[in-house]
Amino acid sequence: MALNNPTPQYQEAMTEGLSQGDLILMTYDGAIRFSRKARARLESGDLERKGTYLNKARDTISALERSLNLEAGQEIASSLQKLYSFMIEQLDQANLANDPRPIDLVITLLTQLRDAWNQIINGPMDVSY
Repeated sequence: MALNNPTPQYQEAMTEGLSQGDLILMTYDGAIRFSRKARARLESGDLERKGTYLNKARDTISALERSLNLEAGQEIASSLQKLYSFMIEQLDQANLANDPRPIDLVITLLTQLRDAWNQIINGPMDVSY
């Protein structure tokens, strides 16, 4: 008896009904999470799993890059495309050199972009008491 892989159905159920903005935030969250896990694996000396998580982070950033609408977004989309390509290069450099600094840079950039998207989608946070 063959077992079905429930992951695609689970992912579809989890994202069903979410707005495009929520999906973008989830994608950023995934890229940040995978980058942090890669850094932790690098620090612990688990180079095989470091590579696995760097590849997942890379794939997630590539998904963000593929989702860009270069015709509609023009200058902003083009800038994001260059930034995503830069992040992928940094992850590749971190993987080859076993250096956490490029990963830290990617995490910082992803976090800043995620926060900016969150403000666009949900509005600025009210910090007044």
